[in-house]
Amino acid sequence: DVRDGLKPVHRRILYAMYDGGYRPTAGFYKCMRVVGDVLAHYHPHGDASVYDALARLVQPWSMRYPLVAGQGNFGSPGNLGPAAPRYTECRMAPLALEMVRDIDEDTVDFQDNYDGRAQEPVVLPARFPNLLVNGSEGIAVGMATRIPPHNLREVASGVQWALEHPEATREDLLEALMARIKGPDFPTGATILGRRGIED
Repeated sequence: DVRDGLKPVHRRILYAMYDGGYRPTAGFYKCMRVVGDVLAHYHPHGDASVYDALARLVQPWSMRYPLVAGQGNFGSPGNLGPAAPRYTECRMAPLALEMVRDIDEDTVDFQDNYDGRAQEPVVLPARFPNLLVNGSEGIAVGMATRIPPHNLREVASGVQWALEHPEATREDLLEALMARIKGPDFPTGATILGRRGIED
């Protein structure tokens, strides 16, 4: 969803961690416990798919700004997978709190979970444009998406300019954003040659 930049499984993981108290000020919890909470309350799919999604939220080479803090072996950039969830631990990263802040203040709509016994948010009330900051990649029916991550400060500067200039033309907006957002900010680093592709 463009509003919070998350796929349903990632949204459910973050909400389950928030709801379960796995916050930055708490200790670390076994990942298997988090996976169990997500499966039991919100996402009745295989535990491997939930754990893979959770591990991705921890990996600094997958996320420009990781939303989950982890302890243990969460794999490597060379496609080495994480250790089993009984060996790894996690809790929400401080930035993840900005994804759920004020969620209890009627800021977003909730819907029934898969069996109607609990409620889950339709979208998280993200306080920063996570889709631009952490990017997204995926394939759906008949379409593919690949949005690169960007620097949080640069994106915030661009958003602030856009809010202060609601009457700006598309050309003015592009010029202002290009001046503030230099280009994608990949977590593993990169050299970008030319800016034409960025403008497109």
